[in-house]
Amino acid sequence: AISSNTWHSGNSTPEVGSVVGIAIAFGFGISVLAYGIGHVSGGHINPAVTFSFLIRGEMSLGSAIMYMLAQFFGAFIGALFLYASVVGLTTGCEGNSVDTIDDGANERLCASSCTLNADSGLFMDCGPPFGLGTNVVSGAIGQGSAFIAELIGTFVLVFTVLMAAVHPSNGSGPNAAPIAIGWSVMLAHLVLVPLTGCGINPARTFGPAIVALFFGADSFVRGAWVYYTAPFAGSLCATLSYEIIFKNVPTVEDDDEAV
Repeated sequence: AISSNTWHSGNSTPEVGSVVGIAIAFGFGISVLAYGIGHVSGGHINPAVTFSFLIRGEMSLGSAIMYMLAQFFGAFIGALFLYASVVGLTTGCEGNSVDTIDDGANERLCASSCTLNADSGLFMDCGPPFGLGTNVVSGAIGQGSAFIAELIGTFVLVFTVLMAAVHPSNGSGPNAAPIAIGWSVMLAHLVLVPLTGCGINPARTFGPAIVALFFGADSFVRGAWVYYTAPFAGSLCATLSYEIIFKNVPTVEDDDEAV
């Protein structure tokens, strides 16, 4: 997200190229992780996915808590590495005006990462670039709308996990499931990035927010509660849909065998 937004100097509204780049990166990243650690831990990565396995009775409460703690801690460590990688991006912003930005910085970067002094017109007190991608609800929508959007995005993700990786008669097979899951994440980002930044994972929201707070950014953003409630609500809805409607529905293979 940081790299994609640094490529151009437009206003604060994400451009199509940025949204597509962010979505592809997240989708491919999740697929790679699922392939890499799926056989070790199940590749949950997301507390909302772990929550689904908990309420389905496939994990004990203790195991689910340990998974979630590991996910939040991993997000925190990842955000620290991200900060170490991009901290120098705002060098050209500090003490400069919009007209004198240098060192490869651009107006979008400086406006999103620094405070613009109203008297001097200079960018001051620069924090982590783009707040390390901290999720924030767009001013164009209400927080209730953001909750619904994040719920639906998480529903799509968790439902895909259950149908592609858990269902005993899924059509994708275990080797293809990470691709479907990555595509669901990419789809959610294509739709939600302009609205909420696309959380759909409380750990992903938590890591950048805490690290950005440590290094001077205001992480108490508008609608922060959405990112820690909607994913679990979406996970619950997806799990209930799977258990009540889809889990025991006869598949095409079952029909063929019956014939």
